[in-house]
Amino acid sequence: MRRTGIAAMLVAVAAVVLFGPTAPVAAVEVGDQAPDFTLPATTKDTVSMQEFRGKNVLLVGFIGAFTPT
Repeated sequence: MRRTGIAAMLVAVAAVVLFGPTAPVAAVEVGDQAPDFTLPATTKDTVSMQEFRGKNVLLVGFIGAFTPT
């Protein structure tokens, strides 16, 4: 049991080291211009922030809402 816990911890640490961010990312403050990015829509289309430049945008995340159960 103890070996399994240690092995799991080593795998988790290795995953963070190998797949973690490689460079610090600057935080976006309230009022800052959002960086340009493109995300898939709930349809087969994509939506880009560039389409909404100059407009007020509210981003809402539906974590796991459109994923199979």
